[in-house]
Amino acid sequence: MNRRKAIQQAAYLLGGAVSASVIAGVMSGCQPSGAPDWTPQFLTPEQAKTIDAIAETILPETDTLGAKSLHLTEFIDLMVKDTFSGYDQLQFPKGLAKLEEECQFFTGGTFLNASPTDREKFLVLHEQKGLKLQQQTGEKPFISSIKELVLVGYFTSEYAINELMDYNPLPQKLDGCIETPQKIQVGIEGRSA
Repeated sequence: MNRRKAIQQAAYLLGGAVSASVIAGVMSGCQPSGAPDWTPQFLTPEQAKTIDAIAETILPETDTLGAKSLHLTEFIDLMVKDTFSGYDQLQFPKGLAKLEEECQFFTGGTFLNASPTDREKFLVLHEQKGLKLQQQTGEKPFISSIKELVLVGYFTSEYAINELMDYNPLPQKLDGCIETPQKIQVGIEGRSA
């Protein structure tokens, strides 16, 4: 399976839509390094911790690797920095701040201080609210952008492609040079001669 197939898989899970900037970033090879001393290039360290918690809530570690193990916060940071438009880069921290405000109202604290159960309940309600608002305004909710980045980052990771998907680099028998049964000559007008 290649990156295109992985993007198709993620698009299927997202309801068929992956933004052009995310596709462009993945196709250009945007992948996290996974270095233990990684520092965010776009996000602040506090924002990176919150994104890390959101990503791990969306894709927790189970019998397969989760968002933290695959360094999806680094992937998100790179994608926002390198592929988002200037406008979308300005909106990203605003969307995260709004999410934190709503989390404060819902849980009484920040997303990082919420229990895993409260985090999950909050994200479900936040997404439902965002989707209703999207129907009215046409604007993509912030949580949908985060979810898109998490799922695309996950399904385009080397781990997911090699370990979780049906990866077969040569899915069929390769016949190199084969003879054709007969030669067909094409005339000037495109008809067989």
